[in-house]
Amino acid sequence: MVDERTIWVGRDGQRFGPYDEATLRAWIAEGKVAAHSLGWREGMAEWRPLSEILGIVVPPPMAGAMAPTLHGELPPPPDIHWVVIFLVDLFVGGLMGLVWQFMQASWIKKIDPASKATTWLVVSLCMLPVMWFAMMGMVFNSSGGAAVQIGKTMSLFGLMFLIVIASLVFRYMAYFSMARSMREKLPAYGLVPSIGGVTLFFFTTYYLQGQMTWLARWRQTGQVTPPAPKGVFWIIVAIWFGLAFLFALLVGLAALGSYQH
Repeated sequence: MVDERTIWVGRDGQRFGPYDEATLRAWIAEGKVAAHSLGWREGMAEWRPLSEILGIVVPPPMAGAMAPTLHGELPPPPDIHWVVIFLVDLFVGGLMGLVWQFMQASWIKKIDPASKATTWLVVSLCMLPVMWFAMMGMVFNSSGGAAVQIGKTMSLFGLMFLIVIASLVFRYMAYFSMARSMREKLPAYGLVPSIGGVTLFFFTTYYLQGQMTWLARWRQTGQVTPPAPKGVFWIIVAIWFGLAFLFALLVGLAALGSYQH
């Protein structure tokens, strides 16, 4: 178990440590680590300079000197609001989200070259034609009407079901891989993201894009507030279920009134 008092150090897009305070103070004194290097320990919302964490007084920068800003070193994330992607998806049958997930995976590859998210997405997408052929085979066999075709139809249905499940599994592998890369790589730039697994599971592309739009703003301004959207997704779901329940209630009351008359 990692001691909560130990400190991680970010340098050149990598995270090192954790180290205890005494070691870091000695390194700073010896010039092995710069006091303005970013550090992070358990409980901190974002990375801060080591001088601030350790309480070390450092002289102000000379006139004309500029303090390092690692947030500007972050590769530009895809910066389209998730609502726009959602609205376009409504008109093009989800095609926008299908394309955009590869844009997201491409950006993840820039901060984490070892990421396999794009590979998982390609595998998931390649399964769709196979599923389509299995579905067409099931339709053709069912249209024959012969009893001997039932076994083949059920086999094709089972195959199609397995392909759908496998495609979804690979797609979720891609999304959770992207989330893991963000959690592991972004602290080195000075930011600790909060990505909810449950919200990611249900809202995938839109939720991850909300995170990336938030990152794009932070990259430009250094501001972390307001935080990345999360609760709004559940509010929309609650409203949708509320309206569906109200509609069903009104239909039920209308049917009951007609029956009584």
